[in-house]
Amino acid sequence: MRYPSQRSNPGLKLCRFAIIYMEEVAEMTHLSEMMLRNNPSRSQGGKPSSLIAYFVLAYAITWATLGLVALASQGLLPFPLPSGLRSLLMLIGSSGPLLAALLIVATTADKGGMRAFFRPWLTWRVGLRWYLVVLFEPALAILLAMAGAFLLNGTTFNLAHPAVVRQLDLPLGINPWLLIIPVFIVGGLIGGPLGEEPGWRGFALARLQNRFGPLTASLLLGLLWSMWHLPFFFIKGTSQSSTPFLLFVLGTVANSVLIAWVYNHTRGSVLLALLFHAALNMTALYLPISLWNDWRGVTIQCLVALSIVIISGPTRFARQASAEQTPPGSELSKESARTGRLSPHNS
Repeated sequence: MRYPSQRSNPGLKLCRFAIIYMEEVAEMTHLSEMMLRNNPSRSQGGKPSSLIAYFVLAYAITWATLGLVALASQGLLPFPLPSGLRSLLMLIGSSGPLLAALLIVATTADKGGMRAFFRPWLTWRVGLRWYLVVLFEPALAILLAMAGAFLLNGTTFNLAHPAVVRQLDLPLGINPWLLIIPVFIVGGLIGGPLGEEPGWRGFALARLQNRFGPLTASLLLGLLWSMWHLPFFFIKGTSQSSTPFLLFVLGTVANSVLIAWVYNHTRGSVLLALLFHAALNMTALYLPISLWNDWRGVTIQCLVALSIVIISGPTRFARQASAEQTPPGSELSKESARTGRLSPHNS
């Protein structure tokens, strides 16, 4: 990689370095688009080229931008990173899955394909029980973990001073529980899941399921989702920076299985996936055990995911496919998508 001359002034060096990084991201984007355009017969729906291009783009956008933040966090850049630029890079990097999906759909799908991509974002008529599942399963899992810790070791927990107090630097006298709804909307929903779920679940999951079936697809996506987070482990102040990587992988894979289970029973609702992801993040802010990086919470979540798989059965992990879950141009014809017939892997 080229670096600007050390004799340049700091502002000029910063601009040159940022331009080089953006050029590399643009080059990766161009290569992915060329993969699709040079292979049109394999660039639709669940075909391999669209999935490969999607993951290449998602990783390239995130690792290039957050890689710069990680280098700055570790003191490996020849110049300081301004806070404004750092925030912008964090925003872009955290939205890599969404941006990659938008680029792939915009370059390969027609108007009908674009509508099919955005429609599940607003699929909300899914039954009250699924809202209860996505909003309260994380909290119930943590309460189980807390009860187990108390029964086994006599561990007690303080719910009066949750982690959100430190992260938001709330003044004394403000009850953090009164802010749970705005924190859920701004921090839990918009702050992370919105940049990920339309890509992971809205684009990749249905295509992976068409090729591998629902259970294998959710496990594979969980691994890819975990690896995508690697730059966060080198950025000081993130929750991942103090988390053992293997523990994070286990928690992420378990959560991937549960989100896929909800997705497949809510007609491919990206909205419900967003809410589930946000609820998972909120528990880490308001409850003393996390389902991402605390071995007690991860253990419970793995047991919940395993129970769901055993009860449902790996071949009946999903309900019937619907038009919302059918990627544009996939193996299902328009007629089968409209009538709700199944692909070979859905049951």
